[in-house]
Order: sequence, then C-alpha cells, then structure tokens
Amino acid sequence: MRKYAIGAALLDKADPSKVIGRTPNPILSAADEDREGYVPNVVYTCGAIRVGDDIFLPYGVADSSVCFAFVAIAEILAAMD
Repeated sequence: MRKYAIGAALLDKADPSKVIGRTPNPILSAADEDREGYVPNVVYTCGAIRVGDDIFLPYGVADSSVCFAFVAIAEILAAMD
C-alpha cells in the first residue's frame, strides 16, 4: 500500500528552480494509529507558518482528522542533504 508523507526542501530565493537542500527522509508520516480511514497511510498539508524558530505545520490524516505539529527549523536544516 502506498504511504504519503511530508518532507522539506530549501529553494534558492533568487532562483526557486534551484534546490539547495532537501530532507532524504520524511519529517512527518502517518503513525500506526493513523493508518486507517477513507484514505489510509496519508498525511498532507497545504502550507506552514514560521513561529519564532519553529515551523507550525497543520496537516490532515487519512481524510479523517486534522492535526498539527511544531518542527524546529534548525532540525529540518540539519537533516537536509
């Protein structure tokens, strides 16, 4: 079964077609208890908001609920290739 997850990419501000870095692994994926629903194994977002040194990330889970996460920007950048 497919599994959709959320990763991160850092693009060049002057030329967004240039990828500076990206996470090799997801920063957010469905937990075991979130694998059931109309669309199982799926987390998805429509955006994120910077809050201080963190990213506030609202996301949907399996088309059955809405959740949110805070992820430290430093941790995301450290995880990028």
